Amino acid sequence: MNRCLIFIIFFLYSSFHFANLANSKEINGKVRIVDGDTVEINNHMIRLIGIDAFEIKQECFKKDNTKYKCGEQSALILATIISNQPINCTAEKKDRYKRWLATCYIGKLDINENMVLYGYAFSYMSNKYKNSEKEAKKVKAGAWSGKFIYPWEWRKSNKIGK
Repeated sequence: MNRCLIFIIFFLYSSFHFANLANSKEINGKVRIVDGDTVEINNHMIRLIGIDAFEIKQECFKKDNTKYKCGEQSALILATIISNQPINCTAEKKDRYKRWLATCYIGKLDINENMVLYGYAFSYMSNKYKNSEKEAKKVKAGAWSGKFIYPWEWRKSNKIGK
């Protein structure tokens, strides 16, 4: 490959990468939990990008086939992870509901990934958390220990948008 072509590819990649960084927004502070994949910080609604968690009204089944409120459990797990600490979110863009789509952290801990590892959220519209989901499934973490309907399927059958 000639040097000119390599330079053009590098330039285009760098331009795209830095343009995305320039468009990102840092949102930091104390959190109000909305559900297992949505929080509010300083009047900014933030949807945890790359994951989908059970809806608040969604129910699942434990290993012994008893019903439980996995949507409420998902929100509780998120609250437990955050544990009333301020968080830092790197927002990329807004979704159709005008929520920021963001990866959120406590220090270096990726909150989005931890929701998947705990088994109360799933990798969604991205491969970023696929390995974490496989690990959670393997060890039967959270909802993986019983039966459930994926949140996106539950929303479809219950006519609910995300």
